[in-house]
Amino acid sequence: MERGPGDEAADRHGRLLAALVGRGDLVLLGSDAGVSELVGRAAPLRIVLVTAADGASADQIRARVEPLVKAARPGGPPTHFVVVGGDAAAGRAALARAAPLIQPVRMGFHHVDAAGALARVKGQALPALEEACARLAEVGSLGPEALDRALAEGRALAQQERAIVDRLRGSRRVTAVLVIACAALLAVSYAFGPGTHELALWRMGANSGEAVRRGEVYRLLASAFLHADVVHLFVNMLALWSLGPMLEALLGPRRFLLLYGASALGGSIASASASAFAEGRWGVGASGAIWGLMTAGIGIALRPHGLLPAAMIAQMRSRAWWPLGINLVYSFQPGIDLLAHLGGGVVGFALVVTVLPRGLTPVEQRARPADAEPRPRPLLTAAATLTGAAMALSVVAALAAGRPWELGAPPALERTAVADTGVALDLPETLARTTSMDEVDGLRLHSYGRLPETPMMFQLAILPRPEEMTPDQIDAHLEQGRKALDEEPPEAAVTKSRATRLTLGGRPALSVRHKHQNGIELVTYIVALEDRDVLLKAYVAADRPASWAGIEDRVAATLAPQ
Repeated sequence: MERGPGDEAADRHGRLLAALVGRGDLVLLGSDAGVSELVGRAAPLRIVLVTAADGASADQIRARVEPLVKAARPGGPPTHFVVVGGDAAAGRAALARAAPLIQPVRMGFHHVDAAGALARVKGQALPALEEACARLAEVGSLGPEALDRALAEGRALAQQERAIVDRLRGSRRVTAVLVIACAALLAVSYAFGPGTHELALWRMGANSGEAVRRGEVYRLLASAFLHADVVHLFVNMLALWSLGPMLEALLGPRRFLLLYGASALGGSIASASASAFAEGRWGVGASGAIWGLMTAGIGIALRPHGLLPAAMIAQMRSRAWWPLGINLVYSFQPGIDLLAHLGGGVVGFALVVTVLPRGLTPVEQRARPADAEPRPRPLLTAAATLTGAAMALSVVAALAAGRPWELGAPPALERTAVADTGVALDLPETLARTTSMDEVDGLRLHSYGRLPETPMMFQLAILPRPEEMTPDQIDAHLEQGRKALDEEPPEAAVTKSRATRLTLGGRPALSVRHKHQNGIELVTYIVALEDRDVLLKAYVAADRPASWAGIEDRVAATLAPQ
């Protein structure tokens, strides 16, 4: 080590350096011009020793320390800056001013004065430094040969870590394919014209517990490739590109694909289970799979299976929990699928701490990415192939079943009899095939369509009259109905227009429009037939295709006795 500014301070620097290196748990990375850098061998720790002449002013000491502080990289290990030399008051004042308000890493600032006394100026205490300072009188500076050996060991450790980092950046083919698939499917979901995006997402495989229980299991995986909008895609793909390449290189492409697919499936199953508590709930996104990758990284930090050196594992442990905490808080925001996140996270963590990394070659022993597996594993290849095929086929099945390309075409109407009511009407084919019947307040409600699977939904009920009415009586009866519609709007709905009298298909009728808080528009019709009234409600999705505009009026005009 070259002598720094002041032989006595340099001597204390040398003896402190020797005491720290002599502990055995610190490695010397560099020592030159009065600055020495040490890192923990198996623990996340960095110590920077800086020599200051005993007569140096606070400004001079600060000028030496500040560039080193600014060079600290975010995400690095906890770093302690130790000024050796300088007047006690000047050293402490300089370090106090050099400590940044916002620190990229946890930092500590310490001063060793001319008498060898250690003072902690800011940050946490460092027991290793305290022990080394207590031994200053017992040790001498490192000799040239000892210094060279310590530096050689540090260079070897740094070179090994750089090689490992390079290897962990070397594989991203599966990650790239996943990103491209998600981006392509978002583009497809926007390709069917204005007002069709959400409906297209549903038809392309959005996840829903109700639909899955009806047998549409392809949604569990297809939904992991769909995204609500460009921002949603960007956030998820940024996370995937940040986590994916490292895990793909560490585990190999086959095990990585298994991890991603299983995490996506776990997240979707957890999300689908929530529909029992929230009717009509559905979702899209790769978040479950990405949470699985994030917790897999935590799992490797906690149980590394010998894949990475101890120093790298220690550094991973020191910063593994922050992303989880931040994302967990974010997951409680409105519109975020917490269960999908937790489901994917549990699966990813469980796989990595149990079976997934077993049998892999440690990274430092690999000469090329293919060396991750020490021997051929046909069962692993088969499992990865099945996982990839399941994900691809789920997307194909969703497209084939949902036929989203039909959204831009005007719906074809077909004559549909309403059960045994003796009434018929023309309905879009897609709605006529989706029927159900419920009894509400003594009325049998016949439903056609199901939001959000279809752009709109109709409900129809027969309102019997107590007696036969003349045309004038029917007119008065409708007027009473008009007033009732205005005075009794649906709960949690905003009236868009007052009830109006009109003629539909040559028959007197009433019509009123309301809008619910969730954006669904409700159009209510009462149509007077010869011997009864028909209540028809049309629920219209907020983003229905332009080709479906006005369909509710066309349908209402076709109401007639069968």
